[in-house]
Amino acid sequence: MFSSTGPGPRRRRRPPCGALGVCLAVCLAVSVIPSAAATAPAPPGTLAAFRTLDPLLDGLVPGTLYRPAGAGPFPAVVLLHGCGGLGASIDAWGRWLQAAGYEALVVNSLTPRSVKSVCVVGGHPTDRDQALDAVGALVYLRTLPEVNPRRTAVIGWSHGGGATLILANATFVASTLPAGGGFQAAIAFYPECTRLPRRGFAAPTLILIGSEDDWSPPQSCETRVPPLQAAGAPLEWHLYPNATHAFDTPARDRVLHIAGRSFTLRYDAEAAADAHARVAAFLAQHLSGPAARPTRTAP
Repeated sequence: MFSSTGPGPRRRRRPPCGALGVCLAVCLAVSVIPSAAATAPAPPGTLAAFRTLDPLLDGLVPGTLYRPAGAGPFPAVVLLHGCGGLGASIDAWGRWLQAAGYEALVVNSLTPRSVKSVCVVGGHPTDRDQALDAVGALVYLRTLPEVNPRRTAVIGWSHGGGATLILANATFVASTLPAGGGFQAAIAFYPECTRLPRRGFAAPTLILIGSEDDWSPPQSCETRVPPLQAAGAPLEWHLYPNATHAFDTPARDRVLHIAGRSFTLRYDAEAAADAHARVAAFLAQHLSGPAARPTRTAP
């Protein structure tokens, strides 16, 4: 079973396909995704470019825009990649969101900074740089006539998940977008929970992470999330038993060796399906109206 309160059992257990919890999540996701999902073939992704708020980057940040069929206005989602840059998985998420009726903008934060990876070795873009790119992406999306500017969300993976938690910080949003406000929802896949706001949240936030993640160990989430929830923060998290880093990325199981460290990456089809259902339900819940829903902040 999936857990949202603590580590699951180390022994790998697979509930049957008809398990009530998973089926309920999937049925909920199917019933609440935007009705704008078209029956016609989805348009292909198109190139986009926008200015970042990162003062160290003189130039445009490229991205791929996945626009649903139809006239809109559509809710929109900004997607932030991990430390290794873009891959087929994040584009697949973009197309999945497009098919569900969201305008999805996949941001490429590495290419304009002339780097291929910041995994372990660090450098720019930092997760804060990536958050500033996302702010630029949000400003850009608000200029598009087919986008509803008050129904926007951000989803980030790993390094981009850390950036997503920064974007959920009310202080950061107030300093970068004092007039227009930030995103209405934030979803972080296997982030470093040290990036969680200590006090105010700018948007409802969802964290999805595996119990066996040795790249972004879930212990930092286990210690930080419950006190924030108890204080009233609009924060949810789900811990997947036996799942590793990049559990939603369809690929051959592998161990990466980077700068003298090793990391296990293993695709988990069951966890990935559940994550898609939770993402669909979370976005539908918080982007369901023309205006941003009020959020609570921890004192």
